[in-house]
Amino acid sequence: MKKLLNILFITTLAINATRAQNTRYLDPVFTAVTKTTVTYSDVFNDDYHKMDIYTPNNDNLGKRPLIVYVHGGAFYAGDKASQDCIDFCTAFAKKGYVAVSVNYRLANAFLFLTDKKIQLNAVLQSIADVKASLRYFVKDASGSNQYKVDTTAFFLGGYSAGAVASLHTGWVKSESELDANLQDILKNGIKTLNGDAGNNGYSNPIKALYSMAGAVYQTSYISPNDLPVWMGHAKDDATVSYNCAPGLNNALVVTLCGTGKMIPKLDSAGVKYDSMILETGGHSWPGLGNNGKDFKKAVTEIAEFFYPMIPQNTQSIKKPETYQAISIYPNPTQGLIQIIQHGAVGLGNYRIVNGLGQNVMSGFIGDKQAVLDLNHLPKGYYKLVWGNPALEIQSIVLE
Repeated sequence: MKKLLNILFITTLAINATRAQNTRYLDPVFTAVTKTTVTYSDVFNDDYHKMDIYTPNNDNLGKRPLIVYVHGGAFYAGDKASQDCIDFCTAFAKKGYVAVSVNYRLANAFLFLTDKKIQLNAVLQSIADVKASLRYFVKDASGSNQYKVDTTAFFLGGYSAGAVASLHTGWVKSESELDANLQDILKNGIKTLNGDAGNNGYSNPIKALYSMAGAVYQTSYISPNDLPVWMGHAKDDATVSYNCAPGLNNALVVTLCGTGKMIPKLDSAGVKYDSMILETGGHSWPGLGNNGKDFKKAVTEIAEFFYPMIPQNTQSIKKPETYQAISIYPNPTQGLIQIIQHGAVGLGNYRIVNGLGQNVMSGFIGDKQAVLDLNHLPKGYYKLVWGNPALEIQSIVLE
């Protein structure tokens, strides 16, 4: 048995160990939703700048989290009314979110497939449009607050090109992060990272990201204190590579780096993430919507990942009177971690997950104190996922 580290890094977690069958933001607590289509830009008035807003019927909550779904289509095709968009937004609206499927500018297909500058400009335009759509809701919240959103709980993501657009929107914070070529395209296109799609003077806040079959142009865009991210990706995806390869498996398209290359960078930067790695599924699994089991699993996991990030003032469920707090130490560890439960002892389901999103250990803790032996695991970065579904995720470093 390895010697425990002398320095203890103690994290106290207030976690509800059990939850009702119908927990808002995790379960479908509403039976029907309403879809409203609006133009979100005050500069452009076209189909590229429309979005569908899904809200739960008979919801009286004054502040609700917002989740945006950006459709796929390789930046030259696709629409907010694709089946995966409808299924995703309907599912989250039934959970109590305001869910949004957003359109954005698309490039000419022939020009896109033959010119890398046009490809990069299309990504920058999508960033501008997505940010303008977020600002639309901040603008509304400062006035009539028609949609009753909590501007501190905006979640952004999408499928394929939509995931690419979302990751860059969330992680590229400064023009200095762009190479000289991209800076030139930016100045001759949308001008600044705030973009040219309007609703100026308002912020475009994002709490966390999600990516289904997405990637980034440069993994260097990932840095410490970046937004948390949930990622789903199939290893056999030939359209947006799990590792790094030209987009669309076409040498004329810029190289993109997928989840397999993002995970080590997220680890080294200490950015919170979760992942659903599929051995097979290709690129199409998210596009199947509710017709695909992996899509439905992703919806569940995304909801679980975001749940602890939703502020208490946006929660409609009563905070339980009986709860347990947990201390975990040491962290980093040389092999053993001790878990101490404070207060009432309740259900204590846990999972240890590796950097690929694979469960490597799981169990149940029903005592006030327990020691988990991680000596059989390779050194590296892991996550302790507490609760089922996940109510808290904490990083563990095994040295």
